[in-house]
Amino acid sequence: MMHALGIDYEQSFESAERWRFILTSTAFAAIALIIPSIWLGRSLRIQKDGYLALRREQALSNELARHDPLTGLLNRRVFHEQLAAALERTPCTAAIFLIDLDRFKSINDSHGHAVGDKVLCEVAQRLSDIGLQSKTCVARIGGDEFALLVDDDNKRSLSALAKRILTSLFTPLESLTNKIVVGATIGISIAPIDAVHPDTLMHCADHAMYRGKRAGRATFHFYDPSYEDAEKPDSEFESDLILALKLGRIEPFFQPVVNLPGRIVVGFEILARWRCPHRGLQMPTEFVPVLDRLGLIPEMTFLLLKRSIVCAAQWPDELVLAINVTASMLEDAGFADRLYDEIIEFGFAPARLEIEITEHALVSKLSVVRDNLLKLRSWGISVALDDFGTGYSGIYHLTHLAIDKIKVDRSFLDWKIAGHEKIVSAVLGLASSLQIKTTAEGVEDEDVFRWLCTQPCDFAQGYLFGKPMPPNDVSALFQNCGDVPDPQREKSANVKLQA
Repeated sequence: MMHALGIDYEQSFESAERWRFILTSTAFAAIALIIPSIWLGRSLRIQKDGYLALRREQALSNELARHDPLTGLLNRRVFHEQLAAALERTPCTAAIFLIDLDRFKSINDSHGHAVGDKVLCEVAQRLSDIGLQSKTCVARIGGDEFALLVDDDNKRSLSALAKRILTSLFTPLESLTNKIVVGATIGISIAPIDAVHPDTLMHCADHAMYRGKRAGRATFHFYDPSYEDAEKPDSEFESDLILALKLGRIEPFFQPVVNLPGRIVVGFEILARWRCPHRGLQMPTEFVPVLDRLGLIPEMTFLLLKRSIVCAAQWPDELVLAINVTASMLEDAGFADRLYDEIIEFGFAPARLEIEITEHALVSKLSVVRDNLLKLRSWGISVALDDFGTGYSGIYHLTHLAIDKIKVDRSFLDWKIAGHEKIVSAVLGLASSLQIKTTAEGVEDEDVFRWLCTQPCDFAQGYLFGKPMPPNDVSALFQNCGDVPDPQREKSANVKLQA
């Protein structure tokens, strides 16, 4: 039939086989070309992705090598590099601010490390904001240490910048669950005045910062070459001081507190003096910072209190004793109980004791501090907020803590400084509206005294009424006024002090 149709079967089969071979060969050739192309494309994409990933890792590595991973600020190494570069410029004008947070360890201990990290980040942000405004380099160089590199050598402008930093850091951290106030101490060194080598300039700033810590923290200090000798560890001085504490050579002096306007003595503030056989009578500024560094302030405080109570037993019963209490003591959960036990053991009425605390003592462990204060007040011991107005959150403390009295800082009683009279008047009015008693500190002038008598001020103390005096002089004070204790009559404290 194939023949009938005129079709050659063998020829057709060969033709079909030929086309099948051509198509198959072409397909295999195409596949042979496409597969390497696909493989090559995928390989190139993999290499590109790997290259980009490597670049990202290198960029991240460079970022981590230059910046602090928690705060994002420059790290110590980069800060040192920028400092070295700044000191190589001509003319060389630069200053270092070494900033150490006050009692940051207490924040970590009481609130946890997560809150501590948030505090560090918030501090970093505030310093960065200030740095952008003043065109300074900001870095985190340690756990709670920060540094600023400032292109300036003028002490006046540097002081203004330091005050801005302290004000910013004392503003409560509102973003956290608990309101936390972070204090700081700043040491400042200036090139080329103090040094021209990076390490030496950092060393100078560190010495200035340490000086600020010893002076009471929450302040700034410029480097002074005299620090090098003054702050070297004096083992002999420390040994003598420890021995003096054991032998009772640190003794109480008493400065009278009078009421207004009567000038009648209502009590005394207890102040420490060290009667050293070799150095003479030492003031607190000379030895208290050393005791603080040695952790011996609580021991000294309780020693002074015991000796003062013994002295007060010979004085009129209504006189109040006021004693300063440090932050570390207030942050001890057992402080209130120990204090109460001590005075009860000596038969001293709790209502005759007043503890004085500073605003800077209320920076951390606020819940523990509040519990201690509430306990003390429940037993009749009164609480005074000392140096009021020198901190940055006084009103907050007045409304949130158990405070009976505020003591207006002596620095505000200098009428030569414009505005101080209005500030004192406003503070006294605020305290009066809150039914909080007030004491004006450092009154040395009759004009200031007469002005205070026109204000809602309850008490005053200062050299106008009497300098700190030893116990025998206090007894003589009552004796001269006819108010010496007599077994046949009741003791009286109607001692009026004249200028």
